Amino acid sequence: MRVETLPLGDYQANCYVVTSGRFAFIIDPGEPSEKILKAVGDHTVSFVINTHCHPDHIGGNDFVRKHYQAPLYFHKDDEQIFQFFLGKEMKPDGYLHEDDLLQFDNLKFRVLHTPGHSPGSVTLLFESERVLFTGDLLFASSIGRTDIPGGDLEQMKHSLQRIVNLPGDYQIYSGHGPSTTLDTERRQNPFLLELVE
Repeated sequence: MRVETLPLGDYQANCYVVTSGRFAFIIDPGEPSEKILKAVGDHTVSFVINTHCHPDHIGGNDFVRKHYQAPLYFHKDDEQIFQFFLGKEMKPDGYLHEDDLLQFDNLKFRVLHTPGHSPGSVTLLFESERVLFTGDLLFASSIGRTDIPGGDLEQMKHSLQRIVNLPGDYQIYSGHGPSTTLDTERRQNPFLLELVE
């Protein structure tokens, strides 16, 4: 599995192009960008996933869906946010749910519903690869905001606790900023220290 990080837009939200074998999928295309097309190359795009539906993470949805005819998925609890920011009635091709298992090439990953930054925020867990895509839940040395519409501090704490309690270490690819590891964040992230047992 190969992960290419593409910071896009004014907020430099990380779009990820994940490839394995002949296949790819795209996480959080924040704006229409030729960089996405270049990263995908000649891979077949299996699907597009929004970890949550704030505008800096969904602005390129139409662009990649039309280019690759790939289905779009996000959690239903973010549908109202999705439609508000797009300013039009638009539906995904399907919804993500807690514990969904998605197949990508010969890899499987699990969907964790991790609200707090938004009602429908999700984390993608590749257990065999020891990789997490956390969206705006968890960053290097920080966490996502909860002081915005749909944010909820108690939900955020619960979601962070779920991640902290995962056994072992994981590579973390977040919605903004550099990648990090779960062990690093357990030791150094001031927002997680009280959650570590």
